[in-house]
Amino acid sequence: MSTLFKFADYTFDAHAGLVYDGQAVHLPPKEKGLLQALLGARGQIVRKEDLMVKVWGTSETSDESISRTVYRLRVAMQSSGGPEVVETVYNSGFRVIVPVREVTMTASSSMNALTHSTRPNAIAALISAREFLARQSVDDIEAAANAVRLAISLDPTFSAAWSTLAEIRIFQAIRSLRSPREAGWLAKEAAQTALNIDPQSASALAMLGWVRVLIDQDCERGLEDLDRAVAIDPDYWVANMLRGWALQAAGRNEEAVHMMRRALELNPVSHAVNSMLALYLMFAGKHGEGLDVAMMLSKRFTTVDNSQGIASVLASVNGLHEEAVAFGWKAMELAPHTPIMHTPLAYALAYAGRHDEARKVLAAIEASSLPLPTASLAPVYLALGERDKAIALLQDAYERGVPQFAWTRDDPRLASLRGDPAVERIWSHICTRQLMAA
Repeated sequence: MSTLFKFADYTFDAHAGLVYDGQAVHLPPKEKGLLQALLGARGQIVRKEDLMVKVWGTSETSDESISRTVYRLRVAMQSSGGPEVVETVYNSGFRVIVPVREVTMTASSSMNALTHSTRPNAIAALISAREFLARQSVDDIEAAANAVRLAISLDPTFSAAWSTLAEIRIFQAIRSLRSPREAGWLAKEAAQTALNIDPQSASALAMLGWVRVLIDQDCERGLEDLDRAVAIDPDYWVANMLRGWALQAAGRNEEAVHMMRRALELNPVSHAVNSMLALYLMFAGKHGEGLDVAMMLSKRFTTVDNSQGIASVLASVNGLHEEAVAFGWKAMELAPHTPIMHTPLAYALAYAGRHDEARKVLAAIEASSLPLPTASLAPVYLALGERDKAIALLQDAYERGVPQFAWTRDDPRLASLRGDPAVERIWSHICTRQLMAA
């Protein structure tokens, strides 16, 4: 729980700091602590003795030190173009002379942060960005990026907008719409900007940690970020979901399933979490249970490409060839311009022995100008009997930082590659053995 103070076109909270008319006002720690103490008094006089304890943590601070800090606070606020709001009360102390409104930020701080801006039009742009992102098509994701950039231009201190920009870059990497390492670099840049504004942003920490684990293959640092994100905001479902993905990369499949179930408790209607739960049950060897989740998913989210694609994968693994092909066709129809969503159909056809049809789908995927989803193509080529090609695709997925590379080690469709020295060397890069055993 935190408190946001609004007064005379200023906003202030302990994490994000002071903002005037949409622009950040830099305050050193003492000046920030002084302002917080004065705002918390809601217009009442705060004695110097009280400021010594609240701001300096001692009762021996000089009057001159307090006066200098008040002076620097006034200068900083005036230099932003804002009015003077701090009054000196002779022989008594200091007070804020304008009305102060307090807004208590409760529940999930990450969800509240979506409206934590002084600019209503920036909030509206961010909401539009998230609406576009939910639709998942190539054009909609680009529209989401444009909308969030508008939100940032309207309010450069809008931490949630920067976190959403990081999320969009991650989404582009996951769906093979942009080079993974490029998307990862852009995501980290946006997440770090959000953290510079709000060091307690669970959303930004979760995005940063995910990129470090899944694209940079830096599991230790990434999991530290994700652990911190969940500790800051245990009820933020996205952080729980992304932490589950990282745990799977670390070889901790049962914990990954648990995290997906936890994320599902927090957001039962998320098709993304349902999809991940189905996959992670499969990675944990629970193919039948994963199929049950995937079948429910396909019926509940009939217009979501990923729900149909995951159902295709789980149906294939469980030997339901006709169902797998049907789900694969549906995924491709829903996402005609997203090649990674065509790979479940290619695998279903190849695994069912319909190799000529599978190769036609592959040809269309490989003719796309978008980055190849090589981790998702490896099972297809293995099902076609092209073992060397499958191994080459795994090597490419590792080198390019394809996020789904972490899945391949536990993917039952690639089980016949286990024990192959060349493949094991590639998979050894997913996470260190020490971390896997943690």
